[in-house]
Amino acid sequence: MKIKTMAGAAAGLVSTLMLVGGLLYSCGGSGSGIPSGPVALFLTDDISDFQQVTATVNRVDLIHTGTNASCNVFTGPVTVDITNLSGVMQLISLTNCAAGPYNRIHIEFAKSVTLSTAATTSTCIFASYKDSGSKPNALSCGPDACTLDINGAVNVLAGGNTSLALDFDLKNFDVSGMGTAACSVTMKVSPLNASDMQGIKHEEAMTGLVSGLSTTNKTFTLTRGNASFTVLYSGITATSQPGLDTLLERAQSDQLRTRVRAASIDLAGMTITASSIEVKVEGTIEGGSLDTTAKTFDVRYAAGGTSKLLGVDYSKALVEGTLAEGQWIDVKLFGYDGARFLARKVEAEAAGTMTED
Repeated sequence: MKIKTMAGAAAGLVSTLMLVGGLLYSCGGSGSGIPSGPVALFLTDDISDFQQVTATVNRVDLIHTGTNASCNVFTGPVTVDITNLSGVMQLISLTNCAAGPYNRIHIEFAKSVTLSTAATTSTCIFASYKDSGSKPNALSCGPDACTLDINGAVNVLAGGNTSLALDFDLKNFDVSGMGTAACSVTMKVSPLNASDMQGIKHEEAMTGLVSGLSTTNKTFTLTRGNASFTVLYSGITATSQPGLDTLLERAQSDQLRTRVRAASIDLAGMTITASSIEVKVEGTIEGGSLDTTAKTFDVRYAAGGTSKLLGVDYSKALVEGTLAEGQWIDVKLFGYDGARFLARKVEAEAAGTMTED
């Protein structure tokens, strides 16, 4: 069987995977006398026929094949479900690189990828990719990992921000043998420059950990790796996200990954004016707590080495998969109603699955 996704425009699979490794802000090139500038890497994803696409990236580098100049912009490994990035341009790393032109993007990622539709889940392998002429080409793969070199001009500006997105175009993914041990994936890959990204017109977003929360000033610090942004969330109304202060207090105390969306992210000022916020919880549905009529359950999860329970109302949530007591789930929370935390999305996953999206 061969599946080709039909909906959606751009899907940043490798960019998505890079998200979970930590937002990097290193000083490569500084102190060497070589001018440098920050490279901001983003990701995006539109709706596809897949409910989940879970994969792992190990490393991403910018290279100039003539001078052998290179800049490592990400080192993993990390795992992510890329379908959770629909409608956003996600900031995934901010890394200082030596100023100048680069003409190749080198990517190393795990050979295995898990695909889920409403009908089936399949563990597949990346076997080939489509070049600019849409002709399949073989990847360079070992037993567990594959590498891919994409030609594309990336000009890093001294002292200025350079934006780049890697687009693994889900609508042009071909999947053969879905549901069988011989499942393989042919991917479509292309880099997006700043003007390409502006044409997509998605909200920008960043995922990190909350600290320094002020419910009076409606601000907090969002940190990923070595980078910290000041977030202002006073523009989010209680109608759209009731009990947001309580949700953020829980995110801060339990160090739950939090995604902030904004019309744009100020990379120079390291600030974000939030338009919406989601908090992620992964764990199991507690025995005896699932009420499919009231659409509530308790999720048991680990926080700081301690097992905790959180009451969830999923009456307004998109549910992927079948919910059952003991089932491992990924819950995206948007608020609190005074009794339970409110879910925007609930995904049933394989036991122990941990993704950062």
